[in-house]
Amino acid sequence: MDPPEDDGAADDTVGDDASDDTTGGDDTTGGEETGSTGETTGSTDDAGTTDEETTDEGTTDEGTTGGGGECGTEAAPAGTLEVGQPFSHWSGLTVEGDEWDYCEMAGTPFILVISGAWCGPCNDLASGMAGMQTGFQNLGPVIAGVEGGTLGFVEVLLDNFNDFGAVTQADLMQWEAAYPNEHIHLVGDTTPGTDGGEPLWQYLSPVHMGGLPAGVLVDADFNLEVTGLNEALAAGGSQYGG
Repeated sequence: MDPPEDDGAADDTVGDDASDDTTGGDDTTGGEETGSTGETTGSTDDAGTTDEETTDEGTTDEGTTGGGGECGTEAAPAGTLEVGQPFSHWSGLTVEGDEWDYCEMAGTPFILVISGAWCGPCNDLASGMAGMQTGFQNLGPVIAGVEGGTLGFVEVLLDNFNDFGAVTQADLMQWEAAYPNEHIHLVGDTTPGTDGGEPLWQYLSPVHMGGLPAGVLVDADFNLEVTGLNEALAAGGSQYGG
């Protein structure tokens, strides 16, 4: 993504509910993460099958969208970002220096968060997920689900610490040392440049609206379930957490 103005990173702030996000681009937004929530209605016939009708707005009553998605769909940034539809494929670098593929999350719903190493609210969320002080509220159920194996948590660093460019293994090691949590999948985007070319940054543009951190909830069948960071954290904790 584009580098911020000279004072952009220094101005990252988190409110009491940690809903204010700031961009890493040339323009800074102070608005809240935008997302949508909703419900899924359905009826079950005598044979045990379920017909579901998903609203335009987001979450589901049972915690699943029933869209029949699977790993290996279109690769981000291609694909449609729509609740109830398959979430596009992506991969990245691990702290061990290996390539991590999101297919590893098969069978487990997961919260996906995109962050920047320079981003104050991103650091604050990572601190909370590591069990340290944070401005984010009610992370307990999310952490319990992650530690219990009923909910996954994938954090993707889009930018490094130095120049808002590609993330290296050293960046991931530094981040993990600051915010250790063995249950979180920490992945780095190695896309070169600072022009917003990262696949997930482009694909999730309707969600992040130019701000970080941003997040979504993806169900166990790789269908998009909830958009918006705070919405994803709330739904993930209530539906799959402890």
